[in-house]
Amino acid sequence: MELPVDPNQVGPVCLVTGGNGYVGKHLVRRLLEFGCEVRALDLAPFQADVRVESIVGDIRRMSDLGQACEGVDTVFHTAAIINTLTLARASVRRLVYGVNVLGTECVIRACQAAGVKKLIFTSSITVSVDGPIREGDETAPYVGTNGLPDLYSQTKSRAEKMVLEADDPKGLRTAAVRPGGVWGPGEGAMMVHDFLEHLAAGQFKLKIGDGKSVTDNVHVDSVVDVHFLVAKKLGEEPGLVGGQAYFVSDDEPTNPVDWYRPIVEGLGYSWPKLHIPRSLAYGIAYLGEVAHYFGGPFPMLTRRSVLAICNDASFRVDRARTELGYEPRTSAAKGIPELMPEFRATHDRLKAAP
Repeated sequence: MELPVDPNQVGPVCLVTGGNGYVGKHLVRRLLEFGCEVRALDLAPFQADVRVESIVGDIRRMSDLGQACEGVDTVFHTAAIINTLTLARASVRRLVYGVNVLGTECVIRACQAAGVKKLIFTSSITVSVDGPIREGDETAPYVGTNGLPDLYSQTKSRAEKMVLEADDPKGLRTAAVRPGGVWGPGEGAMMVHDFLEHLAAGQFKLKIGDGKSVTDNVHVDSVVDVHFLVAKKLGEEPGLVGGQAYFVSDDEPTNPVDWYRPIVEGLGYSWPKLHIPRSLAYGIAYLGEVAHYFGGPFPMLTRRSVLAICNDASFRVDRARTELGYEPRTSAAKGIPELMPEFRATHDRLKAAP
């Protein structure tokens, strides 16, 4: 895997939207290692590294984006709201749509106005999960009426489509990266943190479904690798990469519950033997969403999360390998044991919290 070695291959001056997010922070760190000049745009100041120009702003405001994009070569657009509700109040729907769709439209317009050369969009595997799929590829359609019905999947698919359609051989070149569940070191990896939170609270007593479904997860360093490989290729072979999307994963399809088993047992818990069928879990999730709609707490289980556990959602990374030269950084078998001290510290802190 030939990663960029020169800041000019990525972009001498780079902007990361959502710089305080999990992928955003790792992008910023690696960009600094390349020697790039880095700006981070987020609702709160970026404080992880004084070398970064922190811009406090909102991607829904063109005035904020205009300042952030001025003089930038490459934009990595990671900012988004992850909300997996299907049933949601109108105010929540407006917020998620406003950030994920209208905000992305503003990012595109700001890039075009400022003369940005490259825009790489951090998308999601869920944009193409239009029903159960195993060994899929980038020819799979965007989610439709039969796809994952939650706010995140629907809005991210619309946003990605806009980004790819904005690719212009005479101007802004665009591409998208579609990671599965992102894991790795440091705070903010939602798929790990949320699970550890449930584990520490004693809520992992049952498995959902028959355990036969598979999905894709991916180490955060691999996600960043593909962003950089795309940026490099947009400069070297824009006709190949421009307007394209790339799945990225550890290339080891795994049951989404079984993936956590080394963590559960490594923390001294017994692996649950009981399971509940998909139909019952889906019904419980629906009731939780209804309760939340009428003012209750956010449900521990949403209908989207039940579908994500029980339905296949796995894609090959052949295009990323062939066109970008991508290879996964690590595997769960190697990476999880290395991160267990960190996972244990997070678990113990969550368990001790009032």
